[in-house]
Amino acid sequence: MNKKAIFAVLGVIALAASAGMYIMGKDSHLTELKDFWWMPLPLAVLLFIGAGTSKPKE
Repeated sequence: MNKKAIFAVLGVIALAASAGMYIMGKDSHLTELKDFWWMPLPLAVLLFIGAGTSKPKE
């Protein structure tokens, strides 16, 4: 796998973690997860930006 594919896969995992935190946070005992479901989103954005950038050709 190249670096772009790894960044894309990690970005999808970060989005899945965010969605999982929101869904599991609906339980009354895990409300902290619902409060902080947005925390993995900046990482996902950075990973997707890293996956989308390309090296300039010389």
